[in-house]
Amino acid sequence: MQQLGGLPGGTGPRLMPVPVCMWPETVPRWQAGILLLGLRHTPGTTRDAARTRVREVLLQLLEVPGCSIEASAGAGQAPQILVPGHARAGLSISHDGDFSVAAVHLHGPVGVDVMAVQETADWRGVASDYLGPQVLARLCAANQAQRARLFARAWCEREARLKCAGLGLSEWSPQSQPPARTLELALPAGLVGALALPV
Repeated sequence: MQQLGGLPGGTGPRLMPVPVCMWPETVPRWQAGILLLGLRHTPGTTRDAARTRVREVLLQLLEVPGCSIEASAGAGQAPQILVPGHARAGLSISHDGDFSVAAVHLHGPVGVDVMAVQETADWRGVASDYLGPQVLARLCAANQAQRARLFARAWCEREARLKCAGLGLSEWSPQSQPPARTLELALPAGLVGALALPV
């Protein structure tokens, strides 16, 4: 699995995005101890129902006796996964509209975030408050056609990093950007996403 430093908040060379397997059309495969799963839901599916479906599919795919998932954690709390033989296993789930993505990491924490690409009315203020000056400068330099996608990518990277570190969303500061290896996800058209792993 390759690091993607080309996200707006990242550094280093831009590499190919990591594919997310869309269930049930494709069965996800483990890559370096990581399983990535994408699910489309019936329009109007509630977030709780989406979480339940993600949990059921993951348990079916993992096929590990004694494996359990608590995917309906409270607001700001990461879902929990217990995989016998992998005491440090981590799970992260993200939803946008009728789409969910889940990441299981057998060897430690993980963060994942997905977002539909769309215009954000107050992109400048949101970027200033939550994404930091470097990302804001890149967004200001982009044309309108590029900006929505760049904003969504930067937001997903920020959220994925925070989830991986077990932190809730807070205003940006140099100390609020936890270190992580960040990868872009290859998702269906109109969506962007990021995966964060411990350094």
